[in-house]
Amino acid sequence: MAIAVRRSTGEIALYSEPLKPHRKLWKYPFLRGIIALYDAIALGLRGLRLSMEMALPEEEKHLAQPHHFAWQAALGLSLAIALFVALPHIVSSQMPMNDRWALSGLEGVVRLFVFILFLWFVGRSKEAQRIFAYHGAEHKAVHAFEHNRDLSVDGLKPFPPQHPRCGTAFLIFVLLVKIFLFAFLPIGGWQGVLTRILMLPVVASVSFELLKLGATKPLLSWLSLPGIWVQKLTTREPDEQQLEVALAALKEVLRLEGIKVQGSQPFAR
Repeated sequence: MAIAVRRSTGEIALYSEPLKPHRKLWKYPFLRGIIALYDAIALGLRGLRLSMEMALPEEEKHLAQPHHFAWQAALGLSLAIALFVALPHIVSSQMPMNDRWALSGLEGVVRLFVFILFLWFVGRSKEAQRIFAYHGAEHKAVHAFEHNRDLSVDGLKPFPPQHPRCGTAFLIFVLLVKIFLFAFLPIGGWQGVLTRILMLPVVASVSFELLKLGATKPLLSWLSLPGIWVQKLTTREPDEQQLEVALAALKEVLRLEGIKVQGSQPFAR
């Protein structure tokens, strides 16, 4: 894992560490989807905290301490469960319907609507737009590496900021798979909400396999289209400085993996 952050001084700071042995389980279908869900939460939250520590000046380091960040993470996860699990279920369970598939479909539509509305609302802030530009820079760097292009700012520019294996695409599959799997779960009450939370690992395992098929099998590339479309909300075209940060993180990973690249530069650690 590598994290690159541009400090207020203009230099790019790097942090890296080896991933844990459970990554060997990635080769097992369906099980790797559960690992992907864990990584999205655990490594994502840890990466946010570490990047804060790397970017803040010394006098503000206390703002990124683990106990402060834990409350923020808990609040964020609680909000996600309330908006994307509890709210759609409660709304759909109030409808005068008896058909499980109709109720599950309605719940899925409400969940997808809330998700899109949330992304649109968050994306209106300048801070989020800057984050989404870094998101696009990361994708451009991965595209360039996968296409054996020059790992330079100019080498990244031709590629789109969307990528078929993006975490956003993974979330879209999660939302769609829930429509089918949740049709077999209890409807209404706290039991319905609880069973939907407990089913998330199963949903993640199926969603990851669909994501992998859409990204690696040309005949099934249409599976990636919903994720690409939604990435129009979660990515922006990055500037050259943001591309430099994405390149720094990618080159650090390649260096640790023993893969030589052209144009590597030393960065602060």
